[in-house]
Amino acid sequence: MKRLLDHTLRGYGQMLVANNRDTGVCVLLGLFVLSVEAALMSLAGALLISLFAQWRAQDDTVLKTGLFSVNGALLGALWYLFPQVPLWAQALTTALGCGAMAFFFVPVAERMHEAKSPYVLFSLPYVAIAWAALTALIFFGVHDAELTRGWRALLTNRFEKAEKHFLNTEVSTDMAEAYRCAGLGWSLYRRGDQTGAQTAFSRVLSLKIGVADAYDGLGWSRYRQGRYDDAELAFRRAVALDSFFADSWDGLGWCALQAGRPDEARRHFTTAALCAPLFADAYAGFAATLTGGEAKQRAQACSTFLAGHLSLAAQFTSTRVLLCWLWFFIGILWHSRTSALVALAALLACFAGSLWKPVFGDPAFAMNVVILALALGGHYLRLNVRTVLWMLFVTLALALLWEPLSEALLRLALLPLCLPFNIALLGSIAFFGWLHRRGLRDERIPIDWASNTPAEIRVFIAQKEVADACWNKLKKAEPEQPQPRTERSLQLPAKVDLKVNAE
Repeated sequence: MKRLLDHTLRGYGQMLVANNRDTGVCVLLGLFVLSVEAALMSLAGALLISLFAQWRAQDDTVLKTGLFSVNGALLGALWYLFPQVPLWAQALTTALGCGAMAFFFVPVAERMHEAKSPYVLFSLPYVAIAWAALTALIFFGVHDAELTRGWRALLTNRFEKAEKHFLNTEVSTDMAEAYRCAGLGWSLYRRGDQTGAQTAFSRVLSLKIGVADAYDGLGWSRYRQGRYDDAELAFRRAVALDSFFADSWDGLGWCALQAGRPDEARRHFTTAALCAPLFADAYAGFAATLTGGEAKQRAQACSTFLAGHLSLAAQFTSTRVLLCWLWFFIGILWHSRTSALVALAALLACFAGSLWKPVFGDPAFAMNVVILALALGGHYLRLNVRTVLWMLFVTLALALLWEPLSEALLRLALLPLCLPFNIALLGSIAFFGWLHRRGLRDERIPIDWASNTPAEIRVFIAQKEVADACWNKLKKAEPEQPQPRTERSLQLPAKVDLKVNAE
Protein backbone atom coordinates (compact mmCIF):
# COMPACT_ATOMS: atom_id res chain seq x y z
CA MET A 1 0.00 0.00 0.00
CA LYS A 2 2.87 2.37 0.81
CA ARG A 3 4.49 1.70 -2.57
CA LEU A 4 1.17 2.24 -4.34
CA LEU A 5 0.66 5.60 -2.64
CA ASP A 6 4.26 6.62 -3.33
CA HIS A 7 4.01 5.85 -7.05
CA THR A 8 0.64 7.61 -7.28
CA LEU A 9 1.83 10.84 -5.65
CA ARG A 10 4.98 10.86 -7.77
CA GLY A 11 2.72 10.64 -10.81
CA TYR A 12 0.87 13.78 -9.76
CA GLY A 13 4.24 15.47 -9.28
CA GLN A 14 5.19 14.50 -12.83
CA MET A 15 2.25 16.60 -14.08
CA LEU A 16 4.68 19.44 -13.34
CA VAL A 17 7.78 17.44 -14.38
CA ALA A 18 8.70 16.85 -10.75
CA ASN A 19 9.31 13.36 -9.39
CA ASN A 20 8.38 14.52 -5.91
CA ARG A 21 5.68 13.21 -3.60
CA ASP A 22 5.19 16.58 -1.86
CA THR A 23 4.66 18.25 -5.21
CA GLY A 24 2.16 15.52 -6.04
CA VAL A 25 0.20 16.30 -2.88
CA CYS A 26 0.00 19.98 -3.89
CA VAL A 27 -1.19 19.08 -7.39
CA LEU A 28 -3.87 16.76 -6.00
CA LEU A 29 -5.08 19.47 -3.61
CA GLY A 30 -5.27 21.89 -6.53
CA LEU A 31 -7.43 19.45 -8.49
CA PHE A 32 -9.79 19.09 -5.50
CA VAL A 33 -10.12 22.88 -5.37
CA LEU A 34 -10.95 22.94 -9.09
CA SER A 35 -13.46 20.09 -9.06
CA VAL A 36 -14.07 17.36 -6.50
CA GLU A 37 -15.57 15.04 -9.13
CA ALA A 38 -12.64 15.48 -11.53
CA ALA A 39 -10.11 15.00 -8.71
CA LEU A 40 -11.75 11.77 -7.52
CA MET A 41 -11.87 10.35 -11.07
CA SER A 42 -8.24 11.37 -11.60
CA LEU A 43 -7.19 9.75 -8.32
CA ALA A 44 -8.99 6.56 -9.28
CA GLY A 45 -7.14 6.48 -12.59
CA ALA A 46 -3.76 7.10 -10.93
CA LEU A 47 -4.32 4.35 -8.35
CA LEU A 48 -5.56 1.88 -10.96
CA ILE A 49 -2.63 2.30 -13.34
CA SER A 50 -0.16 2.18 -10.43
CA LEU A 51 -1.72 -1.09 -9.29
CA PHE A 52 -1.70 -2.57 -12.79
CA ALA A 53 1.87 -1.38 -13.41
CA GLN A 54 3.12 -3.01 -10.20
CA TRP A 55 1.64 -6.31 -11.38
CA ARG A 56 2.97 -5.91 -14.92
CA ALA A 57 6.45 -4.45 -14.31
CA GLN A 58 9.53 -6.60 -13.78
CA ASP A 59 11.51 -3.87 -12.03
CA ASP A 60 10.29 -1.26 -9.56
CA THR A 61 12.87 1.28 -10.75
CA VAL A 62 10.77 2.44 -13.70
CA LEU A 63 7.66 2.80 -11.54
CA LYS A 64 9.44 5.12 -9.10
CA THR A 65 9.65 7.77 -11.79
CA GLY A 66 5.89 8.31 -11.56
CA LEU A 67 5.62 8.35 -15.35
CA PHE A 68 2.92 5.66 -15.34
CA SER A 69 0.79 7.17 -12.61
CA VAL A 70 0.72 10.53 -14.38
CA ASN A 71 -0.90 8.90 -17.42
CA GLY A 72 -3.67 7.38 -15.32
CA ALA A 73 -4.21 10.66 -13.45
CA LEU A 74 -4.50 12.60 -16.71
CA LEU A 75 -6.90 10.05 -18.18
CA GLY A 76 -9.19 10.33 -15.16
CA ALA A 77 -9.06 14.13 -15.28
CA LEU A 78 -9.84 14.15 -19.02
CA TRP A 79 -13.58 13.94 -18.38
CA TYR A 80 -13.54 17.40 -16.82
CA LEU A 81 -13.44 18.59 -20.47
CA PHE A 82 -16.33 16.30 -21.46
CA PRO A 83 -18.99 16.64 -18.72
CA GLN A 84 -21.68 15.42 -21.13
CA VAL A 85 -20.24 11.88 -21.01
CA PRO A 86 -22.20 9.80 -18.43
CA LEU A 87 -20.44 8.83 -15.22
CA TRP A 88 -20.58 5.10 -15.97
CA ALA A 89 -18.85 5.71 -19.32
CA GLN A 90 -16.18 7.84 -17.67
CA ALA A 91 -15.44 5.16 -15.06
CA LEU A 92 -15.45 2.29 -17.57
CA THR A 93 -13.17 3.99 -20.11
CA THR A 94 -10.79 5.11 -17.34
CA ALA A 95 -10.48 1.56 -15.97
CA LEU A 96 -10.05 -0.02 -19.41
CA GLY A 97 -7.62 2.70 -20.48
CA CYS A 98 -5.44 2.25 -17.39
CA GLY A 99 -5.33 -1.50 -17.99
CA ALA A 100 -4.37 -0.99 -21.64
CA MET A 101 -1.61 1.49 -20.78
CA ALA A 102 -0.16 -0.86 -18.18
CA PHE A 103 -0.30 -3.85 -20.51
CA PHE A 104 1.22 -2.22 -23.60
CA PHE A 105 3.47 0.56 -22.36
CA VAL A 106 5.09 -0.84 -19.20
CA PRO A 107 7.20 -3.40 -21.16
CA VAL A 108 8.12 -0.71 -23.69
CA ALA A 109 9.28 1.66 -20.96
CA GLU A 110 11.28 -1.11 -19.28
CA ARG A 111 13.07 -1.95 -22.53
CA MET A 112 13.85 1.73 -23.09
CA HIS A 113 15.24 1.94 -19.55
CA GLU A 114 17.40 -1.16 -20.00
CA ALA A 115 18.75 0.18 -23.29
CA LYS A 116 19.41 3.56 -21.62
CA SER A 117 17.38 5.26 -24.31
CA PRO A 118 17.56 9.07 -24.19
CA TYR A 119 13.88 9.30 -25.09
CA VAL A 120 10.90 9.20 -22.76
CA LEU A 121 7.23 8.34 -23.37
CA PHE A 122 6.04 10.75 -20.69
CA SER A 123 2.29 11.33 -21.35
CA LEU A 124 2.11 9.91 -24.88
CA PRO A 125 0.27 6.79 -23.59
CA TYR A 126 -2.41 9.06 -22.13
CA VAL A 127 -2.88 10.89 -25.45
CA ALA A 128 -3.18 7.62 -27.38
CA ILE A 129 -5.66 6.05 -24.93
CA ALA A 130 -7.69 9.27 -24.59
CA TRP A 131 -8.14 9.47 -28.35
CA ALA A 132 -9.05 5.78 -28.49
CA ALA A 133 -11.58 6.25 -25.68
CA LEU A 134 -13.24 9.25 -27.34
CA THR A 135 -13.39 7.41 -30.67
CA ALA A 136 -15.01 4.40 -28.98
CA LEU A 137 -17.60 6.60 -27.23
CA ILE A 138 -18.47 8.19 -30.56
CA PHE A 139 -18.78 4.74 -32.19
CA PHE A 140 -21.18 3.49 -29.48
CA GLY A 141 -23.27 6.66 -29.63
CA VAL A 142 -22.42 7.94 -26.16
CA HIS A 143 -20.58 10.99 -27.52
CA ASP A 144 -20.96 12.94 -30.77
CA ALA A 145 -18.19 14.66 -32.68
CA GLU A 146 -20.49 17.55 -33.65
CA LEU A 147 -20.92 18.47 -29.99
CA THR A 148 -17.18 19.01 -29.55
CA ARG A 149 -16.95 20.97 -32.78
CA GLY A 150 -19.90 23.14 -31.79
CA TRP A 151 -18.49 24.17 -28.42
CA ARG A 152 -15.09 24.84 -30.00
CA ALA A 153 -16.69 27.12 -32.60
CA LEU A 154 -18.69 28.85 -29.87
CA LEU A 155 -15.55 29.58 -27.83
CA THR A 156 -13.89 31.09 -30.91
CA ASN A 157 -16.92 33.37 -31.61
CA ARG A 158 -18.01 31.55 -34.77
CA PHE A 159 -21.68 31.53 -33.78
CA GLU A 160 -23.32 30.55 -37.06
CA LYS A 161 -20.93 27.63 -37.47
CA ALA A 162 -21.55 26.60 -33.87
CA GLU A 163 -25.30 26.64 -34.43
CA LYS A 164 -24.95 24.34 -37.44
CA HIS A 165 -22.84 21.88 -35.44
CA PHE A 166 -25.32 21.81 -32.56
CA LEU A 167 -28.28 21.30 -34.92
CA ASN A 168 -26.46 18.38 -36.58
CA THR A 169 -25.60 16.71 -33.27
CA GLU A 170 -27.16 13.29 -32.65
CA VAL A 171 -27.00 12.12 -29.05
CA SER A 172 -28.50 9.21 -27.17
CA THR A 173 -28.41 10.44 -23.56
CA ASP A 174 -30.35 13.19 -21.79
CA MET A 175 -27.14 14.70 -20.41
CA ALA A 176 -25.60 15.06 -23.86
CA GLU A 177 -28.87 16.51 -25.18
CA ALA A 178 -28.83 19.06 -22.35
CA TYR A 179 -25.31 20.19 -23.28
CA ARG A 180 -26.32 20.34 -26.94
CA CYS A 181 -29.26 22.59 -26.15
CA ALA A 182 -27.11 24.76 -23.88
CA GLY A 183 -24.60 25.31 -26.67
CA LEU A 184 -27.41 25.99 -29.14
CA GLY A 185 -28.94 28.49 -26.72
CA TRP A 186 -25.69 30.44 -26.36
CA SER A 187 -25.07 30.49 -30.12
CA LEU A 188 -28.60 31.82 -30.71
CA TYR A 189 -28.14 34.38 -27.94
CA ARG A 190 -24.92 35.67 -29.50
CA ARG A 191 -26.64 35.93 -32.89
CA GLY A 192 -29.49 37.98 -31.38
CA ASP A 193 -32.29 35.38 -31.46
CA GLN A 194 -33.41 35.76 -27.84
CA THR A 195 -36.68 33.85 -28.24
CA GLY A 196 -34.89 30.84 -29.72
CA ALA A 197 -32.24 31.05 -27.03
CA GLN A 198 -34.86 30.97 -24.26
CA THR A 199 -36.52 27.95 -25.87
CA ALA A 200 -33.17 26.11 -25.97
CA PHE A 201 -32.31 26.98 -22.36
CA SER A 202 -35.77 25.90 -21.18
CA ARG A 203 -35.21 22.58 -22.96
CA VAL A 204 -32.00 22.15 -20.94
CA LEU A 205 -33.85 22.64 -17.66
CA SER A 206 -36.54 20.17 -18.69
CA LEU A 207 -33.85 17.50 -19.27
CA LYS A 208 -31.53 18.25 -16.36
CA ILE A 209 -32.81 20.26 -13.42
CA GLY A 210 -30.29 22.45 -11.66
CA VAL A 211 -28.05 23.62 -14.51
CA ALA A 212 -26.71 27.05 -13.50
CA ASP A 213 -25.51 27.81 -17.02
CA ALA A 214 -29.03 27.42 -18.41
CA TYR A 215 -30.47 29.84 -15.84
CA ASP A 216 -27.67 32.24 -16.66
CA GLY A 217 -28.52 32.05 -20.36
CA LEU A 218 -32.19 32.62 -19.61
CA GLY A 219 -31.28 35.64 -17.51
CA TRP A 220 -29.18 37.31 -20.18
CA SER A 221 -31.66 36.63 -22.98
CA ARG A 222 -34.45 38.16 -20.89
CA TYR A 223 -32.19 41.10 -20.03
CA ARG A 224 -31.64 41.74 -23.74
CA GLN A 225 -35.44 41.88 -24.16
CA GLY A 226 -35.80 44.38 -21.32
CA ARG A 227 -37.49 41.89 -18.97
CA TYR A 228 -35.33 42.88 -16.00
CA ASP A 229 -37.45 41.33 -13.23
CA ASP A 230 -37.59 37.94 -14.99
CA ALA A 231 -33.87 38.18 -15.74
CA GLU A 232 -33.08 38.89 -12.08
CA LEU A 233 -35.10 35.83 -11.02
CA ALA A 234 -33.11 33.60 -13.41
CA PHE A 235 -29.78 35.05 -12.24
CA ARG A 236 -30.69 34.44 -8.59
CA ARG A 237 -31.46 30.79 -9.35
CA ALA A 238 -28.10 30.46 -11.10
CA VAL A 239 -26.08 31.83 -8.15
CA ALA A 240 -28.12 29.70 -5.76
CA LEU A 241 -26.88 26.64 -7.67
CA ASP A 242 -23.30 27.89 -8.11
CA SER A 243 -22.17 30.69 -5.81
CA PHE A 244 -18.98 31.16 -7.93
CA PHE A 245 -20.94 31.95 -11.13
CA ALA A 246 -19.43 35.36 -11.94
CA ASP A 247 -21.54 35.92 -15.07
CA SER A 248 -24.79 35.67 -13.12
CA TRP A 249 -23.53 37.95 -10.33
CA ASP A 250 -22.65 40.41 -13.06
CA GLY A 251 -26.16 40.07 -14.48
CA LEU A 252 -27.67 40.73 -11.05
CA GLY A 253 -25.60 43.89 -10.86
CA TRP A 254 -26.88 45.22 -14.18
CA CYS A 255 -30.47 44.34 -13.23
CA ALA A 256 -30.11 46.21 -9.93
CA LEU A 257 -28.60 49.16 -11.79
CA GLN A 258 -31.58 49.22 -14.16
CA ALA A 259 -33.91 49.18 -11.14
CA GLY A 260 -32.12 52.20 -9.62
CA ARG A 261 -30.36 50.34 -6.80
CA PRO A 262 -26.68 51.35 -7.25
CA ASP A 263 -25.53 50.19 -3.81
CA GLU A 264 -26.92 46.69 -4.37
CA ALA A 265 -25.50 46.65 -7.89
CA ARG A 266 -22.06 47.58 -6.53
CA ARG A 267 -22.16 44.61 -4.16
CA HIS A 268 -23.09 42.26 -7.00
CA PHE A 269 -20.33 43.58 -9.28
CA THR A 270 -17.82 43.22 -6.44
CA THR A 271 -18.89 39.61 -5.94
CA ALA A 272 -18.54 38.98 -9.67
CA ALA A 273 -14.98 40.37 -9.62
CA LEU A 274 -14.13 38.19 -6.61
CA CYS A 275 -15.44 35.10 -8.42
CA ALA A 276 -13.63 35.98 -11.69
CA PRO A 277 -10.87 38.55 -11.06
CA LEU A 278 -10.20 39.04 -14.79
CA PHE A 279 -13.83 39.72 -15.80
CA ALA A 280 -13.83 43.11 -17.59
CA ASP A 281 -17.62 43.62 -17.54
CA ALA A 282 -17.71 43.38 -13.73
CA TYR A 283 -15.28 46.32 -13.46
CA ALA A 284 -17.27 48.24 -16.07
CA GLY A 285 -20.44 47.70 -14.04
CA PHE A 286 -18.67 48.72 -10.82
CA ALA A 287 -17.56 51.94 -12.52
CA ALA A 288 -21.17 52.58 -13.65
CA THR A 289 -22.34 52.54 -10.01
CA LEU A 290 -19.95 55.38 -9.10
CA THR A 291 -20.65 59.05 -9.72
CA GLY A 292 -17.05 59.98 -10.32
CA GLY A 293 -13.65 60.23 -8.72
CA GLU A 294 -10.43 58.28 -8.89
CA ALA A 295 -12.11 54.91 -8.10
CA LYS A 296 -14.37 55.25 -11.15
CA GLN A 297 -11.40 56.04 -13.40
CA ARG A 298 -9.42 53.09 -12.10
CA ALA A 299 -12.34 50.70 -12.57
CA GLN A 300 -12.87 51.93 -16.14
CA ALA A 301 -9.16 51.66 -16.93
CA CYS A 302 -9.05 48.11 -15.54
CA SER A 303 -12.10 47.12 -17.59
CA THR A 304 -10.64 48.61 -20.77
CA PHE A 305 -7.30 46.87 -20.25
CA LEU A 306 -8.81 43.44 -19.58
CA ALA A 307 -11.29 43.69 -22.47
CA GLY A 308 -8.53 44.73 -24.86
CA HIS A 309 -5.93 42.12 -23.88
CA LEU A 310 -7.88 39.01 -22.85
CA SER A 311 -10.41 36.88 -24.66
CA LEU A 312 -13.84 36.36 -23.13
CA ALA A 313 -12.92 32.79 -22.17
CA ALA A 314 -9.81 34.05 -20.36
CA GLN A 315 -11.85 36.73 -18.56
CA PHE A 316 -14.15 34.03 -17.19
CA THR A 317 -11.22 32.32 -15.45
CA SER A 318 -12.72 31.64 -12.05
CA THR A 319 -11.16 32.01 -8.62
CA ARG A 320 -11.29 28.21 -8.35
CA VAL A 321 -9.00 27.90 -11.37
CA LEU A 322 -6.63 30.55 -10.02
CA LEU A 323 -6.47 28.81 -6.64
CA CYS A 324 -5.79 25.52 -8.43
CA TRP A 325 -2.90 27.17 -10.29
CA LEU A 326 -1.65 28.60 -6.99
CA TRP A 327 -1.44 25.09 -5.51
CA PHE A 328 0.39 23.96 -8.63
CA PHE A 329 2.89 26.80 -8.22
CA ILE A 330 3.39 25.91 -4.56
CA GLY A 331 4.14 22.36 -5.68
CA ILE A 332 6.70 23.57 -8.21
CA LEU A 333 8.30 25.90 -5.66
CA TRP A 334 8.46 23.04 -3.16
CA HIS A 335 10.37 20.96 -5.69
CA SER A 336 12.75 23.63 -7.02
CA ARG A 337 13.02 27.42 -6.93
CA THR A 338 14.64 27.29 -10.36
CA SER A 339 11.62 25.45 -11.77
CA ALA A 340 9.29 27.99 -10.14
CA LEU A 341 11.13 30.86 -11.86
CA VAL A 342 11.01 28.99 -15.17
CA ALA A 343 7.24 28.49 -14.82
CA LEU A 344 6.68 32.18 -14.04
CA ALA A 345 8.81 33.20 -17.02
CA ALA A 346 6.77 30.89 -19.28
CA LEU A 347 3.49 32.38 -18.01
CA LEU A 348 4.75 35.92 -18.59
CA ALA A 349 5.87 34.91 -22.09
CA CYS A 350 2.37 33.58 -22.84
CA PHE A 351 0.78 36.78 -21.54
CA ALA A 352 3.12 38.92 -23.64
CA GLY A 353 2.55 36.67 -26.66
CA SER A 354 -1.23 37.05 -26.35
CA LEU A 355 -0.80 40.71 -27.28
CA TRP A 356 0.67 39.52 -30.59
CA LYS A 357 -1.18 36.27 -31.29
CA PRO A 358 -4.43 35.19 -29.56
CA VAL A 359 -3.33 31.55 -29.41
CA PHE A 360 -1.01 32.43 -26.52
CA GLY A 361 -4.10 33.24 -24.46
CA ASP A 362 -5.56 29.77 -24.97
CA PRO A 363 -5.29 28.00 -21.58
CA ALA A 364 -4.60 24.63 -23.25
CA PHE A 365 -1.76 26.10 -25.30
CA ALA A 366 -0.34 27.95 -22.28
CA MET A 367 -0.34 24.74 -20.23
CA ASN A 368 1.64 22.93 -22.93
CA VAL A 369 4.16 25.79 -23.02
CA VAL A 370 4.59 25.95 -19.24
CA ILE A 371 5.10 22.19 -18.86
CA LEU A 372 7.54 22.21 -21.79
CA ALA A 373 9.50 25.03 -20.14
CA LEU A 374 9.66 23.02 -16.91
CA ALA A 375 10.87 19.94 -18.80
CA LEU A 376 13.56 21.75 -20.77
CA GLY A 377 14.51 24.24 -18.08
CA GLY A 378 16.93 22.07 -16.17
CA HIS A 379 15.35 18.59 -16.23
CA TYR A 380 15.99 17.28 -19.75
CA LEU A 381 18.30 20.07 -20.97
CA ARG A 382 20.86 22.14 -19.14
CA LEU A 383 19.44 25.55 -18.30
CA ASN A 384 21.55 28.19 -20.06
CA VAL A 385 21.23 30.86 -22.73
CA ARG A 386 21.27 28.37 -25.60
CA THR A 387 18.42 26.29 -24.19
CA VAL A 388 16.38 29.42 -23.42
CA LEU A 389 16.71 30.49 -27.05
CA TRP A 390 15.75 26.97 -28.10
CA MET A 391 12.65 27.08 -25.89
CA LEU A 392 11.61 30.40 -27.43
CA PHE A 393 12.03 28.94 -30.91
CA VAL A 394 9.97 25.85 -30.03
CA THR A 395 7.25 28.01 -28.43
CA LEU A 396 6.94 30.10 -31.58
CA ALA A 397 6.75 26.94 -33.69
CA LEU A 398 3.98 25.56 -31.46
CA ALA A 399 2.08 28.85 -31.71
CA LEU A 400 2.12 28.67 -35.50
CA LEU A 401 1.11 25.01 -35.60
CA TRP A 402 -1.50 25.05 -32.81
CA GLU A 403 -4.50 26.23 -34.83
CA PRO A 404 -3.92 23.93 -37.86
CA LEU A 405 -3.37 20.98 -35.50
CA SER A 406 -6.50 21.80 -33.49
CA GLU A 407 -8.64 22.15 -36.61
CA ALA A 408 -7.34 18.87 -38.06
CA LEU A 409 -8.07 17.01 -34.82
CA LEU A 410 -11.50 18.61 -34.43
CA ARG A 411 -12.55 17.01 -37.69
CA LEU A 412 -12.18 13.74 -35.78
CA ALA A 413 -13.75 15.23 -32.61
CA LEU A 414 -10.38 15.07 -30.85
CA LEU A 415 -8.33 17.65 -28.96
CA PRO A 416 -4.55 18.26 -28.98
CA LEU A 417 -4.37 17.60 -25.21
CA CYS A 418 -0.63 17.41 -24.33
CA LEU A 419 0.53 16.02 -27.69
CA PRO A 420 2.39 19.26 -28.66
CA PHE A 421 4.37 19.12 -25.41
CA ASN A 422 5.37 15.51 -25.97
CA ILE A 423 6.40 16.10 -29.59
CA ALA A 424 8.42 19.18 -28.64
CA LEU A 425 10.13 17.31 -25.79
CA LEU A 426 11.08 14.34 -27.96
CA GLY A 427 12.22 16.66 -30.74
CA SER A 428 14.39 18.65 -28.35
CA ILE A 429 16.01 15.51 -26.93
CA ALA A 430 16.65 14.20 -30.44
CA PHE A 431 18.11 17.49 -31.68
CA PHE A 432 20.50 18.00 -28.77
CA GLY A 433 21.38 14.32 -28.85
CA TRP A 434 22.39 14.75 -32.50
CA LEU A 435 24.55 17.75 -31.56
CA HIS A 436 26.06 15.79 -28.68
CA ARG A 437 27.06 12.85 -30.88
CA ARG A 438 28.89 15.23 -33.19
CA GLY A 439 30.64 17.00 -30.34
CA LEU A 440 29.01 20.35 -31.12
CA ARG A 441 26.99 20.85 -27.93
CA ASP A 442 26.49 19.03 -24.67
CA GLU A 443 23.18 20.39 -23.41
CA ARG A 444 21.23 17.13 -23.18
CA ILE A 445 20.73 15.52 -19.78
CA PRO A 446 20.47 11.70 -19.60
CA ILE A 447 16.95 10.50 -18.94
CA ASP A 448 17.63 9.15 -15.43
CA TRP A 449 18.70 12.60 -14.32
CA ALA A 450 15.18 13.92 -14.87
CA SER A 451 14.07 12.48 -11.53
CA ASN A 452 16.24 15.00 -9.67
CA THR A 453 15.91 18.74 -9.20
CA PRO A 454 17.69 21.23 -11.49
CA ALA A 455 19.94 22.22 -8.58
CA GLU A 456 21.09 18.61 -8.07
CA ILE A 457 21.66 18.25 -11.80
CA ARG A 458 23.80 21.40 -11.87
CA VAL A 459 25.92 20.12 -8.98
CA PHE A 460 26.46 16.75 -10.63
CA ILE A 461 27.33 18.32 -13.99
CA ALA A 462 29.86 20.60 -12.28
CA GLN A 463 31.44 17.59 -10.54
CA LYS A 464 31.58 15.73 -13.84
CA GLU A 465 33.17 18.64 -15.68
CA VAL A 466 35.83 18.99 -12.98
CA ALA A 467 36.54 15.25 -13.13
CA ASP A 468 36.81 15.30 -16.94
CA ALA A 469 39.18 18.28 -16.81
CA CYS A 470 41.39 16.45 -14.30
CA TRP A 471 41.55 13.34 -16.48
CA ASN A 472 42.42 15.47 -19.51
CA LYS A 473 45.36 17.05 -17.63
CA LEU A 474 46.59 13.63 -16.49
CA LYS A 475 46.37 12.36 -20.05
CA LYS A 476 48.46 15.27 -21.33
CA ALA A 477 51.03 14.81 -18.56
CA GLU A 478 51.36 11.02 -19.06
CA PRO A 479 50.02 10.14 -22.49
CA GLU A 480 51.13 6.50 -22.21
CA GLN A 481 48.82 5.89 -19.23
CA PRO A 482 45.38 4.57 -20.15
CA GLN A 483 42.53 6.93 -19.35
CA PRO A 484 39.43 5.48 -17.71
CA ARG A 485 36.42 5.64 -19.97
CA THR A 486 33.95 8.18 -18.63
CA GLU A 487 30.89 8.32 -20.82
CA ARG A 488 29.25 11.69 -21.13
CA SER A 489 25.93 9.93 -20.53
CA LEU A 490 26.97 9.06 -16.99
CA GLN A 491 23.91 8.31 -14.91
CA LEU A 492 23.08 10.41 -11.89
CA PRO A 493 22.57 8.42 -8.69
CA ALA A 494 19.30 8.61 -6.86
CA LYS A 495 20.84 10.99 -4.31
CA VAL A 496 23.79 13.17 -5.20
CA ASP A 497 26.62 12.73 -2.67
CA LEU A 498 28.50 15.98 -2.34
CA LYS A 499 31.04 14.60 0.16
CA VAL A 500 34.62 14.26 -1.04
CA ASN A 501 36.70 11.30 0.06
CA ALA A 502 39.96 12.71 1.43
CA GLU A 503 41.84 9.48 0.63
